[in-house]
Amino acid sequence: MLLRDPDGMSDGEAENGEAANAHDLFAWLSREVRELVSHVPRIHSPSPIGFLREHVATNRPAVITGAFDDWPAMERWSLDYLADAMGDAKISVNVTPDGRGDALLSTDGWTVSGLGDDENPVEVFVQPEERLMTLREFATTLQTPTADTDAHAHASRRSAVPYVSRQCGSLLEEFPSLVDDCADEIPFASEALGKPPDAVNLWIGDERSQTTFHRDHYENVYCVVRGKKVFHLLPPCDGRVLGFRRAPAARFEQRENGEDGENRFVLALERPRREVAWSSATPGSLRALARTNPRDAVVPIVVEVEAGEALYLPAMWYHHVEQRRDGGGEPAVAVNYWYDMSFDDRYAYARFAQEAHARFGGESHRMRR
Repeated sequence: MLLRDPDGMSDGEAENGEAANAHDLFAWLSREVRELVSHVPRIHSPSPIGFLREHVATNRPAVITGAFDDWPAMERWSLDYLADAMGDAKISVNVTPDGRGDALLSTDGWTVSGLGDDENPVEVFVQPEERLMTLREFATTLQTPTADTDAHAHASRRSAVPYVSRQCGSLLEEFPSLVDDCADEIPFASEALGKPPDAVNLWIGDERSQTTFHRDHYENVYCVVRGKKVFHLLPPCDGRVLGFRRAPAARFEQRENGEDGENRFVLALERPRREVAWSSATPGSLRALARTNPRDAVVPIVVEVEAGEALYLPAMWYHHVEQRRDGGGEPAVAVNYWYDMSFDDRYAYARFAQEAHARFGGESHRMRR
């Protein structure tokens, strides 16, 4: 899949020129990297050495086929099967009114609890409400119609959108009865990276849930069992276009309204106060920016990962994630494997590029001054 600029020229066709002649070194760096990584290849059952040489060492994503064809999960994992297998065990479910957990959110029209003296934030970094329920209860909640009848109401009054998305080892900690249906590691990745995964996570959700742009300090092998995942990818050097802003941390909480008895979401500020820097950009806003500023067009690489395929996502790559149900209406189900990254010179370069742009900006920054 080639990444194309607004004029239809692929990155590989554009001559980037010498850095010494660049009007904007940050834009030059983006173009230079995208000439090297302009598409995400599809590979089949890589050997450990081939995976290490062609993708880990070069910091290049790949869609991998044949990596987990032998998992019983590929045949078994419907919502009904998962609910039966888990029985009465309680699991963690992240709940939001709009499907966006870990995101910047304007406080306009919201009830904000936990405000301190003279505190009135116009924006917060909001995290999902975490609830404990059985997988059967989760499945029932997930079956609410995709077309929300409250679509025109303020988000605080919308129905809850559930998403199994707890991280830091959720598969082994909360779903041990499902491990035999999949695996606790990806053999070729473990051998290539010289270690087992640090965490294995289970994800179950529908098209209402999405993950906003962020990056992880892990090598990520993301295996899709049901449905489809859509990744919007940016290399580490392009964090400069994501519009990071700092905001106080908060969490969604759904409470009963005393006036009408209706359940409504509120924003509960964290105490003690904590500020988080988070991306404000979306795939749509980046495409719009590329049209208005073609000299510095940074457009995400879009990768669709189907059931039976895995995405290798190198550490520090920015990603925004959406999902789709399969043709039978089953939600997207995935298992991902996080391997600790090596904190080498690439980590230092990525941090330097982001900090340098924050301090000095590029050509558009100088024009604004």
